[in-house]
Amino acid sequence: MGSRFRCHVCLLLCLITGKELAAQTSNWPEIQKRYKLGVEAVQAGHDAEAEEDFRAILRLDPKNASAHANLGSIAFRHGNFTQASKEFRAALDLQPSLWNATAFLGMSEFALGKNEEAKPLLESAFEHVQEAKLRSQVGIDLTAVYRASNDLPHAVDIVRALVQAEPDDPAILYLSYRTYSDLAAQTLSRLAVVAPESPQMHQILAQAMASQDDFQGAIAQYRRALELDPHLPGAHFEIGQLTLSNSATEPNRQIAEKEFQEALAANPGDADSLYMLGEIQWLRSQPQEALAFYNQALAVRPAFVDAHIAAGKALTTLGRTDEALKQLLEAIHLDPQSEVAHYRLSEAYRRLGRTEDAERELATFRTLRDSHSPVKALYQQVQERSVRQQSVGPGEPQ
Repeated sequence: MGSRFRCHVCLLLCLITGKELAAQTSNWPEIQKRYKLGVEAVQAGHDAEAEEDFRAILRLDPKNASAHANLGSIAFRHGNFTQASKEFRAALDLQPSLWNATAFLGMSEFALGKNEEAKPLLESAFEHVQEAKLRSQVGIDLTAVYRASNDLPHAVDIVRALVQAEPDDPAILYLSYRTYSDLAAQTLSRLAVVAPESPQMHQILAQAMASQDDFQGAIAQYRRALELDPHLPGAHFEIGQLTLSNSATEPNRQIAEKEFQEALAANPGDADSLYMLGEIQWLRSQPQEALAFYNQALAVRPAFVDAHIAAGKALTTLGRTDEALKQLLEAIHLDPQSEVAHYRLSEAYRRLGRTEDAERELATFRTLRDSHSPVKALYQQVQERSVRQQSVGPGEPQ
């Protein structure tokens, strides 16, 4: 507990000393001396000495909120949350606007298992605390309080704010994953109760089967969903995807092609279906026809990374390498971590005789491939893909 909150304790000391010490009392010189010694002792890790200095201040000035708050911070750091709570409450009774003390009181109550007492304190602190790390810890504890009471919508609100403030913090990203997973499970449970035979329930069953590579079972669930609602959005597209995932033979291509065309009939602006029709033409070794579909998909969705990569691949095959270069550079601009875009760009550079550029992009491809491979399988399990992602074929250099 000490290492986790040391920086927060020091921050509390720094933020709450100024205003009160400006107040003139008959004991002001001694209070000032004791406060200086107490702060120095805390910073040196001599908490017992610091505690004596702050208690001496309270003997001189029983209404010194800062002394109470600093005693609370010392108790908090040592895991004595009962004492910490007592001191922080005393500080706030004297000076309610000490938002850092409010934060630590909320975290103390949470650590004691008093979620109902902790909740309003953490909510107020999260709104007012300025220091980033302290606010993050308040948000993490507040999310836990909301999750414990099954108040997932409010938990999601806090998680969203935390991710916005700290987008690369592993603890916050994990918290986000768990919270959204809980919300998904809660929603699924509700759907199973209120509409167990709804088209949407069959969609969810299909997605679960697809995640386990049970493509035939997933297709059957989507077919059942369409029987219940012939206009169900996304179902025809998913059947087409699963059909190709099960087997990309020509008979399956024809089945999938029909499904994507059905999806486009319902929504002519379906960029995903346009892209997949291009993929079918590519599988048939018809790059010109494939390119036409990729371009249609990009006209609908200009930031479609996989369509840019696919268009670049088709243009390279057609000998239109300068045009391919533009598509692939745009793909990398949109997604610098796309290993396949770097590979295709290397291929285009080599066609143009730009060997040094080709080797640089190939090296980038290999670096990204090696860094992505440990998590790729896990990512594919938890992340739904709207289209079949571009890849480097088995016959190409690895």
